[in-house]
Amino acid sequence: MSGWTLREATEADLPALLELHQDYHRELQAFGMPYDLKPDGLEEALRLRVRSRLILTAVAQREDGRLAGFVVCSILRLANEYLCQGCGSVGYLNDLYVIPALRRQGLALELTGMAEDWLREREIPTMQLQVLQNNPAAHRYWQRAGMGPVGTLYDKKLVK
Repeated sequence: MSGWTLREATEADLPALLELHQDYHRELQAFGMPYDLKPDGLEEALRLRVRSRLILTAVAQREDGRLAGFVVCSILRLANEYLCQGCGSVGYLNDLYVIPALRRQGLALELTGMAEDWLREREIPTMQLQVLQNNPAAHRYWQRAGMGPVGTLYDKKLVK
């Protein structure tokens, strides 16, 4: 018994999902994430994600009812001149988070698998994501999960 259930998120999950996402973002910032959260933007963004047919927002719910993690995966349409494995869309894993107390127990792999299954059901042939350069644990996780590096995202501050 794993101690959690995976399911699609509902609007009733928004308060707990908001709190988890804020924890997730703080961790990303510690690894060099260059973006801040808009104080009034996250809740509405999560609400739209939960409602969207082109975005999977799934949660891991513990036996006591509390959320233990989440995954957000979307379908991105490529520019008209591109195909990826014969398809005009790709899957994009936007976010994956597991609370620290439950890491290294297989939950991240289960959430990732749920996202992959969701994409396969929609005949999306590939999944992409970005990993912060200074997060070696995430690089190791994604390599173990079968992902490989494709490119590097560069960032330059233009306004001080």
